[in-house]
Amino acid sequence: MASTASQKKTEPKKRKITDEGRLFNERWTDDYFFVEANSKALCLICREFVPVFKDYNLKRHYMQKHAAKLGAYQGMCRKDKIAELKKITTQTDSIVKANYVVANLIAKKSKPFTDGEFIKQCMESVADTICPDKKGDISKISLSHQTIARRIEEIGKSIKRGLESKAANFKFYALAMDESTDATDTAQLAMFIRGINDEYNVTEEMASLVPLKDTTKARDLT
Repeated sequence: MASTASQKKTEPKKRKITDEGRLFNERWTDDYFFVEANSKALCLICREFVPVFKDYNLKRHYMQKHAAKLGAYQGMCRKDKIAELKKITTQTDSIVKANYVVANLIAKKSKPFTDGEFIKQCMESVADTICPDKKGDISKISLSHQTIARRIEEIGKSIKRGLESKAANFKFYALAMDESTDATDTAQLAMFIRGINDEYNVTEEMASLVPLKDTTKARDLT
């Protein structure tokens, strides 16, 4: 029994993928139509992400999904196809970014989500006058009220994750609460947090906004 226990203690630990320090290999772009994006491998063809930089994973994705169609592209034809797909990917990323920019402005100004379509009409009209060649790109931006609502929700979640990450490193913090009434005559409790980390960086943000459906006395706030 003693020898078995000793053997278990000396067994090497399995390495985690995060410990391997894998880097993106530029060869994978020519071989498998992949580029690096957000520390992941992005397929230029179907825009799927492969989270681990490993030749086997990228090759399997390419062989199973795209080799039959794109295997015929070789030499300069292959490089031209890659350049074309990179351009489309860059354009798509810019359109998505513009979508978030408009949604963020609508949220900051407390405008109706339906204003997105009107803003798009304005941008198309301006582009038609100043830069007609860009009107087609603007027309591709989705600014429906459903899309705006989804983008604002995603922006909110991103802000929340960022605040939680900062709060986890607070050395000292303080909370403050304030009650007010919104435009619909509903009482709202706003909660603010102010904290400081080991490097003396101060963060002050609104942590939450909670509607008060009953009374708004001091005992209700606590």
